[in-house]
Amino acid sequence: MDPDVLSFAQVSGIIVCLVGSLALIGIVSFRLLRLGKPVSGTPPRLDDQRLELLQQSVDAIAIEVERIAEAQRFTTKLVSEREGAARLPPLGGGDDR
Repeated sequence: MDPDVLSFAQVSGIIVCLVGSLALIGIVSFRLLRLGKPVSGTPPRLDDQRLELLQQSVDAIAIEVERIAEAQRFTTKLVSEREGAARLPPLGGGDDR
């Protein structure tokens, strides 16, 4: 037999075995990856308890933010009143001893 034909047959056999083993590895790995994931396309549903807790947290944060805003308005009002009172002349105009 011709040595070139023998070399071609060996290389062809190696290529066929390589493609077959890669295909087998791909199929097995694909099936193993699919087993770990849920089949349905819907996202997982949140528990009602967790959702209620999240709602309570958001409400508490909103109340605290409103309290901070009210405190800032009150502080601004006090500062503006003090500045206005400092500019007014004293009443009576005399010594208060």
